[in-house]
Formats: sequence, C-alpha cells, structure tokens
Amino acid sequence: MTIFGFNLLELFQPLNMVLCFAGVFIGLLVGALPGLGTTLAIALVLPFTWSLKPLTAILLLLCVYQGAEYGGSISSIILGIPGTAGAAATALDGNALAKQGKPSEAIRYSLAASTVGGLAGAAVMLFFTKPIGTFALGFSAPDYCMLGLIACIAVISMSSGSYVKGLISVIIGAMLSMVGTDVINGAVRFAYGRPELYDGVDTVCLIVAVFAIPELLSVICDNLNTRYVVSTQKEKVKIPLREFADNMKPAASGSLIGIVIGIFPGLGGGVAAWLSYMFTSRTSKNPESFGKGNPRGITAPESANNASVAGSMIPMLSMGIPGSSAAAIIGAAFTMQGIQVGPMLFNSDPHLVYGIFFGFFLSVIALYLLGRALTPFFSRILVIRNSILVPILLLLCLIGGFASKKLFLHLWIALILGILFFAMKRLSYPLAPVIIAFILGPIIEKNFRRALSLSMGSYSIFYQSLCSKVILAVLVLVICYPLLKRAADRRKGAEDENIGRD
Repeated sequence: MTIFGFNLLELFQPLNMVLCFAGVFIGLLVGALPGLGTTLAIALVLPFTWSLKPLTAILLLLCVYQGAEYGGSISSIILGIPGTAGAAATALDGNALAKQGKPSEAIRYSLAASTVGGLAGAAVMLFFTKPIGTFALGFSAPDYCMLGLIACIAVISMSSGSYVKGLISVIIGAMLSMVGTDVINGAVRFAYGRPELYDGVDTVCLIVAVFAIPELLSVICDNLNTRYVVSTQKEKVKIPLREFADNMKPAASGSLIGIVIGIFPGLGGGVAAWLSYMFTSRTSKNPESFGKGNPRGITAPESANNASVAGSMIPMLSMGIPGSSAAAIIGAAFTMQGIQVGPMLFNSDPHLVYGIFFGFFLSVIALYLLGRALTPFFSRILVIRNSILVPILLLLCLIGGFASKKLFLHLWIALILGILFFAMKRLSYPLAPVIIAFILGPIIEKNFRRALSLSMGSYSIFYQSLCSKVILAVLVLVICYPLLKRAADRRKGAEDENIGRD
C-alpha cells in the first residue's frame, strides 16, 4: 500500500516493529522514574542508532520520545512525583484522584489523552510540515542566520528566570560548536593539536554530558537511597470511551496548545502542559474542582505534552531548527546519519520524510498498546532503590558515549563537561540552551559569514528583502519583549507597594 509515494509495508518490517516497541518501552521505563526525564531517555538510546538505517534510527528515537512523555505521568499519578517536566501539571489532579482510591481511573485518562494528543500531532505533522518547508525554501542565508538567533534568544528568555544565566549557557554551547574544522575555509579551530577533535566535539558525548551525567550526579547527591512506596493494588488500563467523551474538549484544546507551543524552540512539553492546564481550569464551569481530582486536569496537560512531540519536530524537519532539547537530540541523529535536515530534505529524501510521518502514527499506536499492557507493572519498578538504578544508567551512558566513535578522549570530555554542567545545574543554570546552541551554532555562523560574503561585508543584506525585514522585526520583538515585560512587572510591583503603604 503506497501513500504519498511511500510503501507503508516498509514500516512493518520485523526490525522496525521490534525497535518501535522497544523504544516505547525504554521511554516508558525512563519516563516513569522520577527525575530522569525525556531527554535522558533519548540520550541513552542515541549512541545505539548510528549503525541503523536512517528511518529505523529516527523511528526508534521518536518512539522513545513518545513513551517518555507518557511515562512521566505514571509516577506523577502514583507518587505525586513527576517523571518528566511535562508531567508536573498532571500530578495536581492525577495524584489527587489516585489518593481517592482511583489510580486506575487516573492512569486511564492519562493514556487516553496521550493517545489523542499524539494522533492529533501526527496528523498536523503530516499535512503542515511540507508547506512550512516549501515556504522556508524562499529563505536566504541572512534569514536562516536570524532564525537561528531567534531560537537561541527564545531559549534564553524561556528556560530560566535569569536571562544572564540563560545567555551564559547559550554562549557555552556556541563555543563548543566552534571546535573542529571550519566549514567555510577548512581551518582547524580549538583542537589543540588533537586529531580526535578535528571533527568537533562529539554530539553524543556532549548530550551525555549535558543531560545524563548532571541528572545522575544530582540523584547521587540528593536521594541515592530513596525508595518510594506504592500501593499493591493492580492497575487496569483501558480506554473508557464513554467516560472519556466528556473530556474530549480539554483533550482537543490541549492537543492544539501542545502542537503550537511545540513549534516554538525552547518551550517544550512542560510549558505546553501548564498552559493547557491553566486554560482548561480557567474556562471550566467548576474551576474550584481542579487540583482535587478533576479528570480534565489530567487529560488537558497529558494531551498537550504528547502533542508537543510532533510540534517540536515540525521546525526541525522543515527548517532545521529544533523545537525542544529532545528534538535537538533527534536532530543529532540525522547528523550522525549524514543527513541535513531542512526544507531541501523534502526534495533530496522524500521517502525518509514520509516514512517518519507515518512512523509517527505507528509510535502512537505502540504507545497505546504498551501503555495498556505494561503500565500496571511500572508502579512496581518505582520501589527499586536509586542506589541500584543510578550505576546501571551511568554505565549505559559511558558505554554509549564511547561506542559512538570509540575514542577515549571524547569519553573524558563527556565526564569533564558533565561535572561542569552538574555544577551549573546546582547553580540553577539552564542546560537545554547548551545543546540547542551547539546544534544551531554552525547554522548561525555559516549563514552569517555567507551573507556577509554575498553583500561584500555590508550588513544591509539582513534587511533588504521583505522576508528578511519580517524576520528581523520578529528578532527585535523577541529581544525586547522580556525586557519590556520585566520593566512592566517592576512598575506593577512598585505600584502595589505604594498602594499597600497607603
């Protein structure tokens, strides 16, 4: 059966099916463990995709992504401890409903909403990614440079309460992206005579250093001997269509919010989930019931964070700009496969693009089937001590970091940078901007230098065309908005203080 020139039977090859369900299983497992998160789940699997075919590798990572976004809700509901950032909003009503003796019902709503959000995101991804990519074909070198800057600035303003800390993280990522051979003139930069660095800092090792090592070191320092206690009640996970019919409206609005928020770099499922939760609670006829076990407080954020998975992939595939740190890791998988993501991908490899689109539907189906079958057992895993889990995960990270290029230098770089990023994490520095700036750094630098070369050194090229003027206006708005908002908040605080004195 062929649709859009892609033979659907290719998706159902034995290896694809096995890895699809394995990816969802790994995502569920890591996502369900409190504090580990989606990015760690994908980072653990990434090193093992380099020997796979491109479609199989990307499908595996997408399945991990989907599974982890849903898996985070399991610990949120059972323990009230979010497994992922996107599941934090779910904990409010999910855990409250579980404490009322209805954990099965809470998990049912979570799985149903995650499935709806995933399918909605897959549909939008199928029909809108190519038009966005076609539009992006009209972009020139200055446009891509400014789009990369917009993404980095958006990450700075959204990822931390301190813009200075966000800026420092972006600068570190950009500096690391400059290591290796210059893509313009072929000069070797910051390699210090080590041939191992001629190709730059290994992406897999950097991802391990940014996401895996700091998280695991945090667990070692804070709660290594923690063991969570859960109910021994057996959970049954089925999709109750009649029960869920009343929750279709928050699921639909959550899916829409998740897709839109996912498209904007640096926001991700956590922001989408909270916005969806706030929108649903404020538009509800009974807002006072939220936080006390209202099923809509589960369906709204869960549909949003799973829909944001597809949303974050749209700018990645259409323009080469990751919509989230997890999407940035998947973008690294494209690089490992020697594939340049962006608008030209639809012309150079349409077979791969549509394979990813239809594979996304397959990942959602696998999520539903495994979620229904295995969720009852994941609450049992939560009782394993962190002192047992952490060494296993750390060993997997180090093996994966070494396996990517089999160079001990990159492994040492991962360990040293991992300790540095752990210190930054303890000081409340955001780490996601590091990897996003690392991915976008070469795009910004290459197009900036190319634009100046075309204009003979004149910066007027950045505002000559209509498209460039619009993007430049958006760039100025993104830069000024946080500053204006901070000034408005200070003015409002001063007015409130004056009113209080009066």
